[in-house]
Amino acid sequence: MARNDHLLSVGNEALAPMTTAMSALTSQIDQLTEVADARSSARLATLKTRMENFVASVTFVGQVKAGKSSVVNIMAGRPGLLPSDVNPWTSVVTTLNINAKPPGGVKSRFTFFEQEEWDNLMVGGGRLGELANRAGADDEMEDIRRQIADMKAKSEERLGKHFDLILGQSHQYDYFDEELVQRYVCLGDEDDPDINPKTGRFADVTKAAELYMDIPQYPIAMKLCDTPGVNDTFMVREQITLRSLRGSEVCVVVLAASQALTTMDMALMRIIAQFENRQIILFVNRIDELEDPNTQVPEIRDRITETLKQNNIATDTSIVFGSAIWAEAALTGNPDILTDESRKVLNKFYLAAGFGSESASLDKIWALSGFPDLLLAINERIAEGAGSRMVERIRHRARNVASQIRATSVAKNLSGSDSILRDLDGVSPEEAISTILSGYEKKASDLTASLRKKVTERLAGAEANFVKRATDSLIAHLEENGEQGTWQYDPAGLRTLQKAAYFSFARNMRKDVSALYAAAAADIEAVYHQLLGNHLGEFSIEAPIVPRVPPPLGIGRTIALDLQSTWWRRWWQRRKGFEAYAADYTRLIASEANSITKDLEENQVAAVLENVRATLTEFMREQKETLLNISQSAGQGSGQSAALAATKQSEKSREEILGDILKDLSTEAA
Repeated sequence: MARNDHLLSVGNEALAPMTTAMSALTSQIDQLTEVADARSSARLATLKTRMENFVASVTFVGQVKAGKSSVVNIMAGRPGLLPSDVNPWTSVVTTLNINAKPPGGVKSRFTFFEQEEWDNLMVGGGRLGELANRAGADDEMEDIRRQIADMKAKSEERLGKHFDLILGQSHQYDYFDEELVQRYVCLGDEDDPDINPKTGRFADVTKAAELYMDIPQYPIAMKLCDTPGVNDTFMVREQITLRSLRGSEVCVVVLAASQALTTMDMALMRIIAQFENRQIILFVNRIDELEDPNTQVPEIRDRITETLKQNNIATDTSIVFGSAIWAEAALTGNPDILTDESRKVLNKFYLAAGFGSESASLDKIWALSGFPDLLLAINERIAEGAGSRMVERIRHRARNVASQIRATSVAKNLSGSDSILRDLDGVSPEEAISTILSGYEKKASDLTASLRKKVTERLAGAEANFVKRATDSLIAHLEENGEQGTWQYDPAGLRTLQKAAYFSFARNMRKDVSALYAAAAADIEAVYHQLLGNHLGEFSIEAPIVPRVPPPLGIGRTIALDLQSTWWRRWWQRRKGFEAYAADYTRLIASEANSITKDLEENQVAAVLENVRATLTEFMREQKETLLNISQSAGQGSGQSAALAATKQSEKSREEILGDILKDLSTEAA
């Protein structure tokens, strides 16, 4: 356990502006609630709940045995919690929910593969089997089937009669510890007599593990996601990692200093290349294993920077060097866990850092471990990204609710008088409002259909362009070299074209949807002014915030064209004649390109466009409720004039409060 968990507070200063803004916004929502009607109070309570439930998602990716789990353990203040030497068969995403409310008191949940998912792996070899079949790699497919049969036999032996019953289920506990976690996520070494027989009992069929814990040193709720390494046999890990990254705000790429960004990391590079640069942090772990980190760290940094450049990733991406074992020594207050070699390296680093000959304090060891820099970098990105967007969305909604409260208050004062119009250009307010809503529902439907059609056509064009260039290159090679040698065409060009199509969609979506939302807000605001005339004074309804377009992670998926060596030599050897080469290759490249396009359409574009419609629908629904409430108040009696006079002073006070809150909300937004 961590004796010095106060060290985890280092880096919190980056979150201070965000937490201060959240605190101020909470206070303003509370003030608004005091003067709100029941309907508006419920909306404000929802906004407050959304802010309270904010969780920053941080996903850790990397190679097998790069030290991801060790890094996550330190972040959680629980060294040794997650097994840090996971068997390559294991494909378990483990999520640590920090400072989040556990559902129903559950402290740990382990979810198993669905029957269909398990069958896909067992029968088809998962994603790798899909690629092997598509490329016609029969020998590799046979090898995959043998390994899978072995895996299935061992799983059934461990689980016995429970094997078939467990798929599609989950296990929940009101606690967790190292032994429980290992039972579900780590197979261990079957030949090691010291291994607990319960270790890894469910690991083959466990898809995801969730743990809940409180860490008071962190001022916000966070979700730390420890993914399996991407370089596994069946590419199950790559699929699971991609799925985990889709909703992540920060991607921490954990590398081992001794093999930082080797050729094994190309699948990883393809994935992170799709992120915005500020979302990526590279943590180079295990510098304690270097002979001379003072000279080797700059060399490794230069090598990483060059690799980033070659993969079109900004070279100013944050690169942090450190050591999880040094961090563990500082956090646990036990430097005795360090080996003699690790101590020697630490002493060299200690002197180079300018600490002189003074004794190695735990605070200074923590500083040299790289974790203060890692925590600071993570917190900066949370505050600048998801945190900032969340605060702005809540503040924006709160301003609109304040305007609605004000309009309702004005209507209440005018109820029973002739000041609230019941005829809007020849139709009732109810009809006018319904017409606006149905009109924008159609506009949103037409716009999203148009956006989807454009991006689909451009993606199809990217496919066709790449297939033609690749086929032309193949034919040119054959004409020059005949059927001797081998040939391969780099699919990087395909990804560049697809990424350009996706970003074009993102730009068009932001521009067109922003215009649609602005028009909807203007038309709704006009109805308020029609109903209440000059009694509103300064009044505005703000357009909804345009949904964010997430990075196109599907482009980073491995495709058959990325696979090297044996596959392609055999593919080449099985074909005779120019026509067979060109026809088979064209069919293969078209199929692979289309698999990426389909993923982008179904998992990215469709989700964005659905969010566009849902955001507008929610905005219009809220405004409709308020407008109908105002309209209906026009037919209500005014009551006794004495009663109105008695409330005049309190209503004036309400107007002043609303004015002050709106001013505060607008000032902070600026």
